Amino acid sequence: MERQRKIQAVVTRTSFKEAEEADDIFWANATEEERLRELISLRMMVFGSKNVKQRIQKVVTKRSLYEEETD
Repeated sequence: MERQRKIQAVVTRTSFKEAEEADDIFWANATEEERLRELISLRMMVFGSKNVKQRIQKVVTKRSLYEEETD
């Protein structure tokens, strides 16, 4: 007897081109402060810092199946 999951897993396949377009739109709408903060964070990851030890993190965005897509 299989139990029905309350939350169904949803995977969306996109092409690299679509992902790049979404990324470009995201950064075009980001403020200068947000872009600068992220640039500093990336520089710290690449060049390192004796005070800050950061790792790249996987980010997963959860949304409702009934929510309309904004793309």
